[in-house]
Amino acid sequence: MGSEISQRTTRFERYSQQYSHRQGGGLVADIEIDDGILRILNLEIQDPKAAAVLSAYPQARWAEITRRAVKIGLGYLKGGENA
Repeated sequence: MGSEISQRTTRFERYSQQYSHRQGGGLVADIEIDDGILRILNLEIQDPKAAAVLSAYPQARWAEITRRAVKIGLGYLKGGENA
């Protein structure tokens, strides 16, 4: 398992990957992975419940809260690519 993580890390360090995902003709997000760092541009999430939770916090914290939520959510998905 350790070598698998090492191989993935090496792959991320060597390559920069960029993905654009379109849904219903509109751009949902432009995602770049470079050296293990995710950059998400133009991300649109249509979820009134999530918006209500986020709006309960000061706007100055929205970016950090969203970053943590994405990180936690992707952690839950780990291993799902093999299913």
